[in-house]
Amino acid sequence: MRHLLCAVSFIALATPVHAQAQVAPQEATTTGSTAIVEQDQSGLPEITVTARRRAEDAQRIPGSLSVVGGELLDRSYTVNTQQLSQLVPALNYSSANPRNTAFTIRGLGSSVVAVSQANDGLEPGVGFYVDQVYHARPATAAFDFSDIAQVEVLRGPQGTLFGKNSTAGAINITTRAPSFTGGGEVELSYGSFNFVQAKAAVTGPISDTLAFRISGVSTRRDGVIDNVRTGQDHNGIGNQAVRGQLLFKPSEAFQIKLSADFTNFESNCCTQVYYRVATRDVPRAATRQFAGPTGLAAQFNYTPPSTNPYDRVTDIDAQLGVDTNEGGVAAIADWNLGGATLTSVTAWRFWNWDAANDRDYTGIPIQIEQHIPSRQDQYSQELRIASNGDHAINYVGGLYFFRQRVVGQPISIYGPAAARYLIGTTTGANATPVPANLLDGYGTDGRTDFQSNSYAAFGEVNWRPIEHVTLTGGLRYTYEHKTGTYDTFTFGGPPITSTALINAQLSILRGQNYAAKVNDGALTGR
Repeated sequence: MRHLLCAVSFIALATPVHAQAQVAPQEATTTGSTAIVEQDQSGLPEITVTARRRAEDAQRIPGSLSVVGGELLDRSYTVNTQQLSQLVPALNYSSANPRNTAFTIRGLGSSVVAVSQANDGLEPGVGFYVDQVYHARPATAAFDFSDIAQVEVLRGPQGTLFGKNSTAGAINITTRAPSFTGGGEVELSYGSFNFVQAKAAVTGPISDTLAFRISGVSTRRDGVIDNVRTGQDHNGIGNQAVRGQLLFKPSEAFQIKLSADFTNFESNCCTQVYYRVATRDVPRAATRQFAGPTGLAAQFNYTPPSTNPYDRVTDIDAQLGVDTNEGGVAAIADWNLGGATLTSVTAWRFWNWDAANDRDYTGIPIQIEQHIPSRQDQYSQELRIASNGDHAINYVGGLYFFRQRVVGQPISIYGPAAARYLIGTTTGANATPVPANLLDGYGTDGRTDFQSNSYAAFGEVNWRPIEHVTLTGGLRYTYEHKTGTYDTFTFGGPPITSTALINAQLSILRGQNYAAKVNDGALTGR
């Protein structure tokens, strides 16, 4: 796809978009924002998308996007967003765990090590939408696909089209809508490590003006890494999700869809296996954990259970697990005014996250507990008007409000081997001896609280004076107010009075207190 975009003259010269539409030729018509796939006289499917917040042919959009239909997702066994990146080359998915999840499009967005991905107070550069509702936390994208009608991946800034500003692009997922024609489907899958996945959906009319749809998915798999210390297996899968929808359509001009969904992830996750042990014997070098007689682990007579990754074994000694759930409710109302459609999208969503880690990844009791529980709530309201049909002049405009709060309570506790491993046998300029139990039971507890309010007005106009030439102009104004607090305090450990030993403790963990507030307004356009 080649296009020229000039912000000064608002001119976009577009050749037909390469939609990468990978949708099997079929005939399907659905309500709301769900895709419509029809076959034209050339034998190629006409793909209707909502990338510009109205239904239109993908080939006539002066923009770069990829479209993947639900049928291809099922046929290629694409079960989650990680595998979606295999169908859309410009999309990259990275995840250290379900919380630390990020997308990039054309290399832009938030990588897994980027501050905007790890910081609960910031939103990613790639917007993630499900049924027109923005999901602020990237972790909510780590769900299993179920009952999906279409996925659109939009490249480039989308601020003049979407409520929340998305500077790198957007992923726009549409689920299958309720139908007044009854039907249902069931899918069962089985794989190695006792992988079992079940999907089901049912839809139909309740009355002449009311229809429903209920869908769900459950995925289970045993762990793939055995713990030789505890006998447990790690890195398994345990996911469940359910979605319910009601469609009220009293006339052809008006409809409202109510939806509610809940997803739960539980897993004895996440650990790793050893690939090799370094042989360098250099004190304080990066390889000192295991190398030679001066290696830190060697001083505890410790060796890894295996350095062959195909053995799939570990011996971690701390609690390990991931327990997260998310869900929400939404109301989407569409009112056809004739030449345009007025849409209201009201939503509330939540995300709970709790993970227990063994951060030293060994059987040595260095860090014996680490939890990072978080709770996120978000409220959003979008009011949007968009022109109907395919005319010489098409437009979209809207107002948007978004509120988010993320509260966390991180806790970290060290064990009896921590002082020897992390500090050594002496500390300070006077080589003060370090007691072996200096960090035993020493830890931090705390609270983080990030809040943000975002207000925006956006709009875009497209004028096509002649075929294959489109002039595009758009504006967006965003005002955001963010506040954040970070408080931690230390506890535990043996009683000490030595300044050198107190400083040694504080070099590992110390109490901290921060507060920040920022207001920002920005006008952008194209």
